[in-house]
Amino acid sequence: MHTFTDRENKLVSKLKSLAPQTVLKIAEPCPLHSMCTPLPLFRVYKINDESFEAEWNSYHAAGPRQVFQFEKSN
Repeated sequence: MHTFTDRENKLVSKLKSLAPQTVLKIAEPCPLHSMCTPLPLFRVYKINDESFEAEWNSYHAAGPRQVFQFEKSN
C-alpha cells in the first residue's frame, strides 16, 4: 500500500472541496524523451464526497491504483 508524500497530500486536500469526477495530477516532463507525453506520475480522481482513487505511475507505465476514504487518507 502506498502512502502519500506531502505534495500528494496537498492535492488530496484540495480534491475534497471539488466536484465529484474531478481529476488532479502531478505531471512532469519525461527526462529521457524531449518529445514524448509521459503519464502523470500521480493522479487522484474524486469518486464522491467520501472516497477517491489514487494512481501512481512511472513516466511510461501505468502503476497501482487504490481507492481511499477522505477521512482515512491523512
